[in-house]
Amino acid sequence: MANIKSQKKRIRQDKTKNIRNKAAKTSLKSSLKSIYDEENNLVKENKEEVIRKLDIAYSNGIISKNFRDRNKSRISKLQ
Repeated sequence: MANIKSQKKRIRQDKTKNIRNKAAKTSLKSSLKSIYDEENNLVKENKEEVIRKLDIAYSNGIISKNFRDRNKSRISKLQ
């Protein structure tokens, strides 16, 4: 355990950010799966929403640029 006051604060901040980032990642992964319905048919209405969520997650530093670009490419190839 840290003895320095600033380090204790950093630990608290990291814990909070970890919870927030984990929730955002889980939500993003769920929306990536929502492109398909139960019968594995493509749902076109969700494509734009998922791409927007990918951009937001990247701008918040939750996902890497490569993850965003790879998934956007996969989604745009879907018919």
